[in-house]
Parts: sequence; structure tokens; C-alpha cells
Amino acid sequence: MKLMSAILTLLFCICFGQDRSLIFSTGSPDGTEGYTINWDETSGQSISDRIYINGNMVLEALKIYAVGTTEPALASIILQLDNEGVPGEEIYSWELDVSAETHGNNYFLIITTDLCIYLDEGNYYWLTLHAADSESEITWFYSNNATFTYTSSNDQGANWEPAITGNCGSLSVWAEYIYEPEVEEVIGDMNVDGNVNVLDVVILANAILSNEDFSEGDINDDGVNNVLDIVGLVNIILNGPPSVQLPTWDYVDINTNSDYFDQLIGPDTFNGNVSLYYFGKAG
Repeated sequence: MKLMSAILTLLFCICFGQDRSLIFSTGSPDGTEGYTINWDETSGQSISDRIYINGNMVLEALKIYAVGTTEPALASIILQLDNEGVPGEEIYSWELDVSAETHGNNYFLIITTDLCIYLDEGNYYWLTLHAADSESEITWFYSNNATFTYTSSNDQGANWEPAITGNCGSLSVWAEYIYEPEVEEVIGDMNVDGNVNVLDVVILANAILSNEDFSEGDINDDGVNNVLDIVGLVNIILNGPPSVQLPTWDYVDINTNSDYFDQLIGPDTFNGNVSLYYFGKAG
């Protein structure tokens, strides 16, 4: 098990060693004091950290600095929407054995790249730590400064205290920004159904015969609707729309195994050689 932890740690360092995807971090804890997370009807405690998302992202990983103080110690980690300033609807949850004997570290890591968990720009989310059963107790180490927003619950999240600023549970969150180009109007789509086909030809032909002013039907952009536009529309149906200019940019290739290592590359570098572009970070 310790070998497995070492392997996971190594993989984590390789995959997430670049700060460009670290979107939230309390830093490593200064010590081993923290919140006691347990499940008790009268004195149990859960803690939830608030996270702000400043762009559309996909969640990559979570790292929580904690240790089980019982054997075993089962933790429930829950990602939740914001509900008027406290944790709300559950998005996803994980259950992990974080007992010291099993885990061997003072943190545990959850990699989420296979789950496609989307985080929406401009929203708050909450990351909650519960004890998964009444036999488990966990210490979630304090953040190393008191500038974070968090809340607590004594009934497994059925009710939450008003959020306050202070030392939250130590946590790091990685996510990757989503690039979403603007959706452009489909040339030749007369009835705006998302497709260009014979129905659009019929609509355009009727507009021309009726002498209607139909700017969407000016396929060749000469200011008038006539048979040349019908010919252009048929060509689009048979051969596809004119090629769309891709957004252009250049970044330094940091992949040491790449033929373009340490060179500026972008879509123009491979123009005409590929049918799909994917530019991702190293790892």
C-alpha cells in the first residue's frame, strides 16, 4: 500500500507539477492541529471550504491535508453547489479510507480527470469533509492562514452554520480552463435548424421568385438575391462550407519529447496537416 502511495505521489507530481492549473490552495498546513471530523448525533462535526471559480473549467484533482485518528477512518468528500452562502446540492462524492496505517501520508489525493466535472465561471462551490460512519474520526489540518471562507455542520450537512472567514481545512484544487470559441452563424442555413440541406434551397428559391429582401440568402455577398446564390448554396451542400479561419496563437512547446520542443507553436504550425487540434499542458 505504501508503494502504491509512492506511485500515486509520483504520478501526481508529473501530472500537476505546473501551477497554471492550481485554482485554489490554502498551502501546506503549518502543523498537525485541525478540525476533528466525526459522526456523532450531539457533537459530530463536518467542515466545508468555499471555492470561487473565475472561468469555465473541468476539475482535475483535489488534495486534502488530513489524517485518520481511528483505524479504519473512512472519509466522505463531497463537492457541492452553493446554496445562498452555504453548501447545497451535491455534484459528486468520494469515499476514502484515510487511516494513518493504510494511507501513510498526511494528505490524500483524488484525481478527477476521468469524470468530466464541469465548474461554471463566476460561481462558488464547496468541498466538504464528513466522517463516512460513526466509527471514523479524522483530523483535517488547519490552513496556514486565516483568510479563507468555510462553514461547519454538526448533523452531517443537514444544516450549516453561517459561513465565516478564518482557518479552513487545508485543501488544494486543480482544474483546466475550457476554451470555447464563439459559435458562428452557419452559412446557408435559411431556416436556422442547424443544417444546410435541400429545404434551405427551397426557401431561398421561393424568396428569389417572390422578390423578397432576404439578406441571409446572399450567399456570395454581392448585395442581391439571385440564381448565383442558389448555385453557391448547392455547392455548400455538396462540398461543405468555406473553411473557417481558426483562432491563432503561439506558445512555447514544453514537451521534451516533441520535435518542436522549446519552439513557438500554434494552429498555424500544423495548418493543412491535421484535421483536429488538441493543445494540452504537459503530462
